[in-house]
Amino acid sequence: MAPNSGLELFVAHDDPSSTCAVAHTISLSFAQDPLIRWIRPNAPLWAIDQPDTNRWQYRRVQRAILEGTVLRSASATQLAQQHPPKRQQANPSHFVGKGTGKDAIADAGIVALIFPPKQQQKWTLSRVLLALKLWVLDLIHPGTDKGADEKRVDMLLDAHDTAIDNIKSRYGIDDPWYLEVVAVHPSLQGRGLGRIAMSWILDYVGHHPFVLECTAKQNVGFYESLGFEVVEELELVDGDTVNCWVMLRQDVQKKDGTYL
Repeated sequence: MAPNSGLELFVAHDDPSSTCAVAHTISLSFAQDPLIRWIRPNAPLWAIDQPDTNRWQYRRVQRAILEGTVLRSASATQLAQQHPPKRQQANPSHFVGKGTGKDAIADAGIVALIFPPKQQQKWTLSRVLLALKLWVLDLIHPGTDKGADEKRVDMLLDAHDTAIDNIKSRYGIDDPWYLEVVAVHPSLQGRGLGRIAMSWILDYVGHHPFVLECTAKQNVGFYESLGFEVVEELELVDGDTVNCWVMLRQDVQKKDGTYL
């Protein structure tokens, strides 16, 4: 954990209010992400007053609970009180409540979707029941991101799979941990919470190989400061072009024998 930070991340379960809080924060945080905009070229920005987006994002979080681990913090409102901004935000209320009314109060402050190596995933009764639940839901009411360009989604998934295979063969890694999402609610930006959240996440993963995909070049240096290195740069071209930096963190031991 991140000592003396006053911030705690805990494992989220398949609870409607918690799942919704996580889904809302992902939608708000990544609405203008370059990769998401490329995948959804003709669609409006993700917003939490869009039923189809909410359903798809909610189902996505449920699937992450099934196949990996979802970490979340207390609500954005609570974290805002505990962690005042380090600098004055131009419009601190711009995101909180926009299109959501009272629901924004419950949005998670920080969320992460993490996937462990497959051999570490164990079938418990709750996991079996969730798998059956999602199977039924996918049959009767599939959750899809209707604004996504399917061709571009397939391009991204193929590039992701190829990059992971390359990492496994190049570095002799059997099956790394994978960070699909780490998101800080937009209303909390500028408070240093991203670094604190990553400290929690790295402590959770331990000294195991860990992969993420950075979708903004200006954030590469942040992850490098945490021990990640760029191992591949993806260029996805379909009329428009978007780049993505695949980053790997292996055991990073400091001179005093401790680890980053």
